Amino acid sequence: MVELQGYQRYIYRCTPAKVNPLIAHTTTIMKLRHIFRFPGMLAISALIAGMATGVTSCKEDDETISGEPYFYIEGAEDGVVHMDVKGLAQDKWAFGAGDHYVVRSNCPWKIIPIDGEMPEWMKIYPLEGNGEGILRFYAVSNPMAQIRSAEFRVIINGIEMDRHLVLSQNPSGPVLTLTADNLMLQQSGSFSDVIVTANYDWEVVPDQTATWLSVERNENRLTIGTDEPNHSGAERTATVIIRGTGENATITTPITVTQLDAIFFDDFGWCFTPMNTTADFCDEPNLDAVVCWGDQSLRIDKWIDPVKSANPGWTGVRGTKNKSAGPYTYSRHNYILFGTSNKCAGNICSPAIASIEGAINATVSWSMAGFTSAKNAKEKGNEFWVSILGPGRITEVTANGSSTAEVVTGLCTIPYNSTGNTPEGKAGVHDIDLTEAARFYIGKDGYFDVDTDPTGLEVWKNPESMFSMKVDGMTAETRIVFIACDADNLTMETGEGWDVREGNSKYKSNRKLFDNFKVVEN
Repeated sequence: MVELQGYQRYIYRCTPAKVNPLIAHTTTIMKLRHIFRFPGMLAISALIAGMATGVTSCKEDDETISGEPYFYIEGAEDGVVHMDVKGLAQDKWAFGAGDHYVVRSNCPWKIIPIDGEMPEWMKIYPLEGNGEGILRFYAVSNPMAQIRSAEFRVIINGIEMDRHLVLSQNPSGPVLTLTADNLMLQQSGSFSDVIVTANYDWEVVPDQTATWLSVERNENRLTIGTDEPNHSGAERTATVIIRGTGENATITTPITVTQLDAIFFDDFGWCFTPMNTTADFCDEPNLDAVVCWGDQSLRIDKWIDPVKSANPGWTGVRGTKNKSAGPYTYSRHNYILFGTSNKCAGNICSPAIASIEGAINATVSWSMAGFTSAKNAKEKGNEFWVSILGPGRITEVTANGSSTAEVVTGLCTIPYNSTGNTPEGKAGVHDIDLTEAARFYIGKDGYFDVDTDPTGLEVWKNPESMFSMKVDGMTAETRIVFIACDADNLTMETGEGWDVREGNSKYKSNRKLFDNFKVVEN
């Protein structure tokens, strides 16, 4: 067979029965220009698969057809119609869209899905015609790391051909994402869930040197942790590897696991926002991220029961003068958002640590990131305040990079309701003495980046999002209060109180993302 200009054309033919064997055969034709090709569409490959011998005869009344009946798709390289992997959303599958290919034929023809139904991910239109015309190929993007295909029967002039039409879509590259890749476990022992989303098969490789660590897999959910207390006097670390199998065996993704020596730590693994706040399937924290949580925020007084019951005691309250406002404290997936975009302050107050005996000196550390809009615009309000509710005083503060921190004296006292998960708690108002307050500014790199860090994992590793302070005289009644507002709110005359409606006079928005709260005895 002679090959012209680099490839051949497959043609379906129906010839007289005296030719034996009669098959849909290959013939060589001149390379034709691929017309009506729209760039950026999906790559579907249409190839003619499987030849078989046999006797096939055309009907006697086919004499109306001029010449031998035939059917082929113009532009098929070696019988393959190529389409790109990126895909076209189904709502874009309009009549004029898709990839267009010219059909050359001199008889009636049909294309029928081999299984009777068109696969959901692709479409051919039309599926039948008479003579020449245009076929349109559609497919959504292929998220898998493997080629996917669909097979079709080809019927010309009422006769089914032995050679089938196979549509094959190119694969995406291997992709794997985790809901967390850096786990912190309590000193007393704890467990965390990690959801693995991948388009290829994978396996778990535990850290053989970390005999204290347990890793269990249930489909795409990993439960990682320990029930052994850490009495080593220092943090201990292990690495769990997610490794591809088969042709993806060289792809590895690490999960770093650290068991703290801290007396208290919270990475808000219990905190999530369900798509439907009344859904029955949201019956426990850390459900599959794809099913039960979204990017939206859920206010603390609207948290569903599983989140409320898992909350170790974090609270957010309304202002004291305008009790109808707030609380501007929200759950997101594995972290807290507080503050708003409408000149209102927000707050979050830590639980008291019952395990503290007497009074201790401690280092309190946390992660705080600036808010970034969906268009990746950083909010200008990068200021937040930290103070003590109950015994203790701030003696030293630390920030990194372009982030800054300072202990501030001489400001007013803010009345603060310290009770309850919702602002309706009425068991007393406590004063936060801001003469022992600290003011922090988040640096230019301490912001969540929706483009480079869409899953929100990397921002917590940035030094500019890491802060700490030393507290002397901390007891089992001490709580740490974080307030997102600018300094003008805190320079009111003593007795004026604190009102979330007066939270931000410098900037309209002062939202903060909060995570990884830790207390270590010095």
